[in-house]
Amino acid sequence: MSTNWSGAERKSRAPISLLNPEPSAEDNAAEPVKETATLTVAISEPAQAQQAAVEAQAAPLVSGRRSASVLQKDNMNDELPPATGWQAFLRTVTFGLIKPKVGAAELARRTDLSAIQRVYSRPMRIMVAQPLGGVGKTMCSVGIGSTFGIHSGQHAIVWDNNEMMGTLGVRTNANGSTRTVWDLLNVLEKFETIEARKGDFSYYTRHQGKNQFSVLASDEDPDRMKSIGADEFNRIHTVVSRFYDTIVLDTGNNTRSENWLASIDVTDQLVIPVRLQRNAVVSALRMIEQLESMSERQGNPHYKNLVANAVVVITQGGGAKVSATDQADLRAQLESTVRSIIDIPYDAALDNGSIIDWQLVGDPARRAFERVTAEIAAGLLEVDNRIAHARIHTTNR
Repeated sequence: MSTNWSGAERKSRAPISLLNPEPSAEDNAAEPVKETATLTVAISEPAQAQQAAVEAQAAPLVSGRRSASVLQKDNMNDELPPATGWQAFLRTVTFGLIKPKVGAAELARRTDLSAIQRVYSRPMRIMVAQPLGGVGKTMCSVGIGSTFGIHSGQHAIVWDNNEMMGTLGVRTNANGSTRTVWDLLNVLEKFETIEARKGDFSYYTRHQGKNQFSVLASDEDPDRMKSIGADEFNRIHTVVSRFYDTIVLDTGNNTRSENWLASIDVTDQLVIPVRLQRNAVVSALRMIEQLESMSERQGNPHYKNLVANAVVVITQGGGAKVSATDQADLRAQLESTVRSIIDIPYDAALDNGSIIDWQLVGDPARRAFERVTAEIAAGLLEVDNRIAHARIHTTNR
């Protein structure tokens, strides 16, 4: 039998609803006034009906998070078996018959790694800044980039935003590449289109292999680097933000240069490398005072917030020895200003004056940088929550 039924046949064979039977002709004739009145009300109040529909769609059927909090945990760090320490050894030699809880040190490390693995609502920018040279800006940038790259599972890049000739390109693996930020700038227009691809962009970066982050090196010609001002920085930053989740900005020594000021404007987390020597601490405090003054002059709390939320990294290196009393005094000067201070133990692989390969760095220094990166992640989360709250507030106005 053909399935191309006529309209009358389809109607005659249609199932009859027991709950909502079709009205008879008499019923239709009996309610013309009611239909007209309903139509009039619907036409006269379209705005109210549309608003009610939008409100009904926006309002969730169930609100509150109490039920979710009963079942959900942030992670299972305390439930997983120990992997290090005597706890792991005892579990192994007893073939699992004795199951000690994970140790405090291992649990703390798991907590830090969970923080590093957070995902944010947009790309995040971390600026490593200190006007004094030789205190470990590039070393810290590589350490942060490596730690994010290895543990976060997201795309991380370290960008040498030096106003002159930076050293990031000579402290990281080039893998045969000689391309720099200047080469990228010359072809930047093709990456400012919707057809741009990360695979094409990667040609201008230097991937760091097992360290799982990329490097955007500064040019070896200082005159070329001088030509990268605020406008050029902002264009490059916009493109980089399309392809990377975490952007670490390794900066130069001139806190008045255009590209330095442009980078501080977009920064979400400030990291200040310092050695516990008077010249290094004084230099850091002068930069802090500059940022606080910028907030006061411009009426913009951004710079002051960066200082209050900053992470200071105490690095080790050469120079005259400073007494324990002086070191304590210098540390106190910084503690009263920033959010967190973390010491990095000396490691020869970080102080070799050559390429820093994170695979050669010892466990104490790697663990210290995990702490640094977890503190950075805590600051990024605070910034992200603040942005989300402001977005919701603006939407509801």
